[in-house]
Amino acid sequence: MNMSMNEHLQELLDFAAARRTFVRGSMAIAGSLAATSAIGLGRAFAQDLTDVDILQFALTLEHLEARMYQDMLATGILSGKEMSYLQSFGEHEAAHVDALANVLSQLGETPAQAQENYNFPPFDSREAILGFAKVAEDVGVGAYQGAAAFIENKAYLAAAGSIVQVEARHAAIINLLSGLPPVPASTTPSLTIDEVNAKVGPILGQ
Repeated sequence: MNMSMNEHLQELLDFAAARRTFVRGSMAIAGSLAATSAIGLGRAFAQDLTDVDILQFALTLEHLEARMYQDMLATGILSGKEMSYLQSFGEHEAAHVDALANVLSQLGETPAQAQENYNFPPFDSREAILGFAKVAEDVGVGAYQGAAAFIENKAYLAAAGSIVQVEARHAAIINLLSGLPPVPASTTPSLTIDEVNAKVGPILGQ
């Protein structure tokens, strides 16, 4: 039987959690992404990264993207295949949220929560919606690539690779819908924490 994307991702994360009998770091570091509204992404990840920090970081971004697609679809501006694609993308992001939150709970951590409000730009036209979706998905791909170098647990790395492939496919389809080359270059840039913070921080109200 073929597993769904969410089931496959959860299997990878469950395997990682089963291998991890304790979480490195002190209580001062634990749950760092849950407190980013107070200390900021850049400062939080200037510290030594643990795998839990990275999972919380990923979850924060996935919450943002899941809400983004909800808000875009709620405008009623999109129709046809564009609406269908974004509905599918939103379901993927929600699945990522569930999988990451579940594994963090299994590790005894409090998963980062979605914010009540995000400082999205107005989604008042097709162009505004697709333009922002492109930026968000490109940032997501770059952030996962940038964080990969810090991941110690290989099962977590496999799970991150599973997610980033989906994010990259989202980006390619959004490019096509926008009339752009689906794969504009042979490689994609990895983003540093400061670069992610510069792009995401204002949306999170930081």
